[in-house]
Amino acid sequence: MASNREMEKKIGALADYLRVNPDKITPSKGTLYSFRAFYYGPNRAYLVLTEIEANVAARRAIMNRLWVIALESVFNYFDIGCYPADALEKLSHDDIKKINAGLETLFEKTCGIEILAEKMLSLGNRANILADYDQKESTHGDYLIYRLF
Repeated sequence: MASNREMEKKIGALADYLRVNPDKITPSKGTLYSFRAFYYGPNRAYLVLTEIEANVAARRAIMNRLWVIALESVFNYFDIGCYPADALEKLSHDDIKKINAGLETLFEKTCGIEILAEKMLSLGNRANILADYDQKESTHGDYLIYRLF
């Protein structure tokens, strides 16, 4: 977990990036991929990470989101007009966790999760993995900023 000083630096960087007062930025109580998110208002959340943290977070996100990656890949490959979000309306959280666990086993028994993660990151997919809102990675000072929603 980041120190208070590091947290203040991240809040300052995000505030500067958004051109708002740092008092308007609130850190999350919990973590996402082991890192705190930051809120600006009720409808915006961001990850503010160093390069090393972004790589760690992306690897953890890949593990948690294999089901999304698999669906997007199949839909894109066959040019099907569906999206992983469509599944959220029809499957329970437990169903998705089971599917994700099955895919994790499948990848571990074949190429290995590390090889999958390394390949995805080497192709520049970090922003797609971490920035749910717009799939963009913005550099601001020593930090990379990803909008979650």
